[in-house]
Amino acid sequence: MALGGRTEPATIRGVISDLDGVLYRGDQPIADSVEAFQAWHARGVPYAFVTNNATKSAAQFAAKLERMGVPVTAAQVFNAVSATASLMQQRWPKGTRVFAIGERPLFEAIESAGFTLAGDDAEVVVLGFDYALDYDKLRTAVRAALNGAAIVVTNPDLLTPADDGFEPCVGVLAAAVSAAVPSAVPIVVGKPQPFMVEEALALVATAKSETIMIGDQIATDIVAGQRAGIRSFLVTTGMAHVPVAGVTPDRVIGSLRDLIDEVGAP
Repeated sequence: MALGGRTEPATIRGVISDLDGVLYRGDQPIADSVEAFQAWHARGVPYAFVTNNATKSAAQFAAKLERMGVPVTAAQVFNAVSATASLMQQRWPKGTRVFAIGERPLFEAIESAGFTLAGDDAEVVVLGFDYALDYDKLRTAVRAALNGAAIVVTNPDLLTPADDGFEPCVGVLAAAVSAAVPSAVPIVVGKPQPFMVEEALALVATAKSETIMIGDQIATDIVAGQRAGIRSFLVTTGMAHVPVAGVTPDRVIGSLRDLIDEVGAP
């Protein structure tokens, strides 16, 4: 509807949201965000979550959200683990040798997709978040890349929120490998690529014009949402966002409480 020559935005009927920095920081829930999703669930609003975090499975993320009071099933969670395995299946045949840096859910997803875990003779190197990252793992990744292995990066984030501040993320590891092997151009799976957002859109099944993406980072969340063709809202509950040239959020909000009454309104 037009008001004074200005077109009002379409009603918001579906929500896709990031997790870290939006629903919680580390293991601490963000109360306003939990309240918002509880209200939207009660209102019958379809929603899904997309996260670059590759340390847990969708079921583990769903369980974490449930403990915080957010009504959700594993089917509503799209993360870098499942997205990485899906992309690899599209690009390489089963049995391809893969060296992976990451947590157990990433290894399990790679093996379940039909690939073989290997060392520096790997044909593909997958870089994910690893709490036990050490020099030996970095050396194996670099040697495999020097031998011609393709590099797959679960997500490009440099930092990730934690209970007591921030931790270095996969982008730091990817930068190290790229510095050592400049000829190995990494394939990035997670946001800002729109792949996970598009999968979430198919699940919520609302029109793009009536669906929003919510995130706390312009470079990943906002860019991914806009590449997928939906309005993208920046919430300032996460870590300080870094401006990106040419990218402007469709809206900036201080809390999801600001959206509670707007989403799903008649």
